[in-house]
Amino acid sequence: MSNQTEIGYYGNAWMSFMEENYPKQAAQMQKHGVFENVAQSVNHSACEYYKLLADQYAQQNPPPDDPEAYRSWKYTRDYYIKSAVMRERVLIPRTWK
Repeated sequence: MSNQTEIGYYGNAWMSFMEENYPKQAAQMQKHGVFENVAQSVNHSACEYYKLLADQYAQQNPPPDDPEAYRSWKYTRDYYIKSAVMRERVLIPRTWK
């Protein structure tokens, strides 16, 4: 198996999702040696989407200057963006054929 840092956070989350919910498909991808490659692709797509959503969020909700308010803003931003990325890019069954 590839190094987890190469697969990334979202790739590892996708692998766990597939193994838990679609074990036959995950086993087939592992058997054919493409499971980690698909996970890397998922991670790349999710990271790009995260950046896009973060930029959009900052445009629609400019960050405050006050440090305490900024922490709250960042927490809210991360909550919304991470949940959207997981729903829309990670927690989706994928096939390799």
